[in-house]
Amino acid sequence: MTIFMFALQQNLKQKISLLLLLVLPLVLLFIPSMSGSLPMGFSLFGLLNLYSAFLLTRPVVEDRMQKIVVRIAASPVSHGYYLASHLLASLLLLSVQCLIFVVASFLYFGPGQTNYLVLFLLYFSYSAMVLSFSLAWNSMFRSYTTSFALFSGIGSIMCLISGLSFPLSLLPQSIQTMVRVLPTYYLAHGLLMLGKQSGSGILLSAVVLWIFAGIFLLIGSKRRF
Repeated sequence: MTIFMFALQQNLKQKISLLLLLVLPLVLLFIPSMSGSLPMGFSLFGLLNLYSAFLLTRPVVEDRMQKIVVRIAASPVSHGYYLASHLLASLLLLSVQCLIFVVASFLYFGPGQTNYLVLFLLYFSYSAMVLSFSLAWNSMFRSYTTSFALFSGIGSIMCLISGLSFPLSLLPQSIQTMVRVLPTYYLAHGLLMLGKQSGSGILLSAVVLWIFAGIFLLIGSKRRF
């Protein structure tokens, strides 16, 4: 069995993973929305995707905390291959979550709501970013419990002030300017631009998300024994 398949099995063994990946995206469709904007569930999906990514990085974190990466370093398998296999497995599951939500949105809201292909690509970019962010975050802690306790609070605050769990258009302009340093802001900004059909704004959001993904990946991929 390859490390990629083993990583998929590990993640799918967590029952809450199936709930986050397959069920909760459908629940978001029924959240009331404001008129004249994209459905609120579109931005709240960013919050769900963030916590899903954090959960999917748990096997890597536990391997690091249990010193399994030390044994990997002494084996023919390189650390890069091991980490890439785990991250690709997690990204595949997050992509499935995005696809389920986008297809369900198409069926529920109809084809005239938005450009669903662009929406999926924006979610995919965001998924890569939050997966890398979760990896980098966990690299700063020796205990997964401590990491999760702090992440659950800080992640919720990030999503709130960056416009994912609260409409970005309703935030004061001064706050919108300040929160541009937060990576989660660029999903909210991308969705806002998608609603305005601004191709340049969507492209900018996607590019910034991938830049953040690269930075967090460099931080989180360092071996810490």
